Amino acid sequence: MITEASVRLRVKTLPSLPTTVVAMGQAVADERCTVDRILGILAKDPPLSATMLRLANSVMYAGDNKVTDLRSAVLRLGFDAMLNLGRTAAIIRSFRGAEHLDALRLWQHSVAVGMTAKGICRLLKNRVLEESAFLTGLLHDIGKIALDRCFPEEYTPVVQAIQAGRVGYEVEMELLGLTHAEVGAMLAVNWSFAEVLVEVIRDHHHPPPGAFLTNLINLCDLLVRSRLPNSPADETLSFSLEDLPSFREVFAGVPPENLDIERITFSIDDELEHAISFVKLAFQD
Repeated sequence: MITEASVRLRVKTLPSLPTTVVAMGQAVADERCTVDRILGILAKDPPLSATMLRLANSVMYAGDNKVTDLRSAVLRLGFDAMLNLGRTAAIIRSFRGAEHLDALRLWQHSVAVGMTAKGICRLLKNRVLEESAFLTGLLHDIGKIALDRCFPEEYTPVVQAIQAGRVGYEVEMELLGLTHAEVGAMLAVNWSFAEVLVEVIRDHHHPPPGAFLTNLINLCDLLVRSRLPNSPADETLSFSLEDLPSFREVFAGVPPENLDIERITFSIDDELEHAISFVKLAFQD
């Protein structure tokens, strides 16, 4: 079994967010932030800046209109989106390797969940939560990599059980005494992320009523896993969309006659393709 104390101790050995990303977060939180201030911070980290520019030109953000410099990217996307690009690039690049997990597959799943969550926010005209939805989707499974890196011996039988068809978070609780969701929340605390992000990561498998973001990530996780299986258990995943509690929570304010299920499912398939390309760009040196 793994204790919470040992998790808190070992996650401190994992890579921290680069000072560039931390400084960007502080700048964006300042209502007096300017484009030049963001560019000045990025100028101190050319490799990260180059990755962010590649991601800004991905299908997810740019479409057919490419940007050739960071100033244009900041002006087009805005401060919050650029901060998320920086966080995404830094986190994926720092956790490209894994002991037992297929890191590329895991990040493609996570980015797909984030993109799908952002897309549903856009569909609901909830533009305020779009970037938070993407970030929480990106990080909802970060605890899996933390377990893989910090507890490789203890995590080995868990991975073996998952590969044999067991449900991941159930076997984690059985063999480790806690789940990747709890470990991911501890890592988010260590990175000084907002409390709402910590709560979404911790509760995404069992979202409480009324918690929109947590239910949104739970819903998107199921939708993505049903199309891009993360494990053998996912290959038999089956559910009725309208019967999911998280679906009813997320779309509670939408009259049934206005729900276009076909449009939702088609948009998810598009996001899966975008996610695969997006993560390949993020993995590049």
